[in-house]
Amino acid sequence: MSTAFRFLVQARDKLYRAGILPSLRLNHPVISVGNLTLGGTGKTPLVIALAEGLRDRGFRPVILSRGYRRTSREVLVASSVGPQWDKLGDEPALMSQRLGKVSVVVGADRYRAGLFAERKELGDIFVLDDGFQHRRLQRDFDIVTIDPIEWAAGEMLLPTGRWREPKSAIGRAHVACIQKVQGIPVPQLPIPSFLVETKVDGIYKKDAPVPLETLKGRAVTAFAGIAKPERFFATLESLGIHPIRSLRFRDHHRYSRRDIENLGGEILITTEKDAVRLEGSGIADFLYLRISANIPDFDRLMDIIIGRLPKS
Repeated sequence: MSTAFRFLVQARDKLYRAGILPSLRLNHPVISVGNLTLGGTGKTPLVIALAEGLRDRGFRPVILSRGYRRTSREVLVASSVGPQWDKLGDEPALMSQRLGKVSVVVGADRYRAGLFAERKELGDIFVLDDGFQHRRLQRDFDIVTIDPIEWAAGEMLLPTGRWREPKSAIGRAHVACIQKVQGIPVPQLPIPSFLVETKVDGIYKKDAPVPLETLKGRAVTAFAGIAKPERFFATLESLGIHPIRSLRFRDHHRYSRRDIENLGGEILITTEKDAVRLEGSGIADFLYLRISANIPDFDRLMDIIIGRLPKS
């Protein structure tokens, strides 16, 4: 099955390169953030960091996201939907909460979503979330996020493995952003690469930070419904939080009240993305770990991106 999938991926690539499958251009520049594998490579924190960096440099960024597993079909602006994360998808809802006045527009067809944003004059530059394979929309800059453990482990395409495209597809990207994983060497790539560190912002309850010392000696249950929950659990341990139970749910899990009641423990801690899915559910007594992407060479990355944008 993976061999057949590889053939289809390579055929699609050739059709786009030949112009047989068309790519459409928006009036504003497009920066894409994507990956070659399924989830867990730090795209969402990176998109947030890029949007903040562009905003700080005088741009008005708009994030375009498909809204994975959302319940709605129409093009939506996150700020107009409010806390109804299920209409947006958990990642767009999280980005909107973190970025405030930066518009997050959700639509399966990112070109149509971009046209909508342009008509509404929501901004002047687009950040395409999870867009490396969305080649219908032309972009001015492509960033690929990489988990060095997956890169070193080999290449097994869907549906048998986790790879959406072969490693060679990285040649379409302008830069790679590589997650820093302790003890794992940084892969040598044919394009410029930037190391991305996970910065722990703290443990939060709603919008308020919770002092770590208040958690010491308490019976903590940790739970997560994300692609790679083991890193979340390891981060808690690094903070001196040693859960009595660590429970995994499938990625993007929609929690029920029974799920939470069965967790046990005195204090519940989850990820920020999981917290978004718990908001509005009537389940309020939980904490979450908030993280951000830290790129030590961020200014150089931004200089490279802006240097490749079309001159107005």
